[in-house]
Amino acid sequence: MRNTYHLHPYLLAVCIGAVALLAAALQIRPTFDDFTTLSSPNYDPDVLHYLLPMGSTWRPSDSIMGYINAIDYHLFPTLSHIEIWAAHLGSTLLIYVICRQLHIGVLPRSIATAFFFFSPCTLATTLSCDGTNQSTCHLLGLMAVWAYLRYDGRRKYLLWMLLVVLSSFSKDNGIAWAVVPPVIAWAFGRIDRRTFMRHFAYGIALAIVYGIVRLSLPNNNPLNEEYEQQFTSLFSRISGIGKWLGYTWTATDFLSVFHQPNRNLAWAAVTLVLSVPFFLLLFLRRNIWRQRTFYGIIAAIIITESPNLLIAMSLMNAYASLGMAALLVGWLTQQYLNNPKECLDRDGSGSSNNAVSVKSHRHVMLLQLTFTIYLVVAVLVDIHHWYWAWKTSLPGMELAQQAVEKTRGSVDKAYCIVIRDDYPKYSSFCVPTDEAFGWGRSVWQVTGYTWPRTLKDTVLERSANAMQQARVLARKKRQQGYDCVWIVNKHNVDVIQ
Repeated sequence: MRNTYHLHPYLLAVCIGAVALLAAALQIRPTFDDFTTLSSPNYDPDVLHYLLPMGSTWRPSDSIMGYINAIDYHLFPTLSHIEIWAAHLGSTLLIYVICRQLHIGVLPRSIATAFFFFSPCTLATTLSCDGTNQSTCHLLGLMAVWAYLRYDGRRKYLLWMLLVVLSSFSKDNGIAWAVVPPVIAWAFGRIDRRTFMRHFAYGIALAIVYGIVRLSLPNNNPLNEEYEQQFTSLFSRISGIGKWLGYTWTATDFLSVFHQPNRNLAWAAVTLVLSVPFFLLLFLRRNIWRQRTFYGIIAAIIITESPNLLIAMSLMNAYASLGMAALLVGWLTQQYLNNPKECLDRDGSGSSNNAVSVKSHRHVMLLQLTFTIYLVVAVLVDIHHWYWAWKTSLPGMELAQQAVEKTRGSVDKAYCIVIRDDYPKYSSFCVPTDEAFGWGRSVWQVTGYTWPRTLKDTVLERSANAMQQARVLARKKRQQGYDCVWIVNKHNVDVIQ
């Protein structure tokens, strides 16, 4: 009789979620960092300037993406959203494949895959136009792990090293993946200790070479002041670790905690209480604390996140270690099912009917119940975050159209004076109008990046005499040769020309 393949319900949920994610992400307009990212349309002919390190970052892949978007400005932000979506979907597929390579059974790897795809930890990356570097970096890092486990000999070393370098070209912290493949292989008993030490040394050598090249290249900009402040701030370090752990290991709706206009502590408590039992079920087992696999995956999680923990941690940065966290979820689920050798499917030389054998059917039902509840909560939290990311992105285009309509003809030099909006910000999900406006940069999307050629800005703190200060500054800028000045005050743009 011909064999048929049945898609696991969790994987079917991922397929449906993938379509929904793409449709939802395409509705979100650029805000804040999206306007200044290197992947936004770039018409500067000095290509080398952008391919070299800029301040604290070196992201040549983003620079190339900026010139691709410049072929037709209508590509932005649609093309960026599609790239992020495709990279996230690719990483999701790799989680499943890597779990299969490591002989993790059908149910555990389906859970790991769904956990990775739906986790609220993905949202700052998958819903942001600026997430191209983070999503691609993660995808290439997972590909390096896959290639290391899949191949032998020269092909293993070549693909491993090449994919890590490409990952670091997407985002600097990708170089951390240099040592992750041997760590995972050793954790799962795929290599012995001597081989692990040798390959780990190879990874360190690659990171050192990358560092030497990186520091040898000219640097086009000073260090990012925001990163410098976060680097020296103890509070930023502690809050960064809290964001990382909270978004990775719960589906708590933190937007309902930290964003005052949306504060709903009761709902936040419900999401916390309902999402935690699944993880308690996995972690509160004595046998896992005595196994090197557990500590090996934990080490991989910390390694992939270490550059962000050392420099600056944001909600987008938390995505860097989510793939390894999903691998841990898959392995812990396997341990919960009690006998890994009996959880293999046909291609893993286990039971021929893909059934999972456990001591108690009740344990399996409890596992699936708690994880299903986690998924439902995660989806609700995802929708809530998406709604506000979409809603607060809309004023940017409205303000841009208002500025263009009030400006008499096209101008060569424009100056944007922003009176800071007092609307509270929460990551990239809830942004004030001035950041949605991109300090005037959203005007380029209305004018097709044809004008203004020169755009500078100043942000004034909101006060009783802020408008008076703005008008005084506007007169000075007009005297300095600017063709027009836009004064942005929440949802209104005044044009001085």
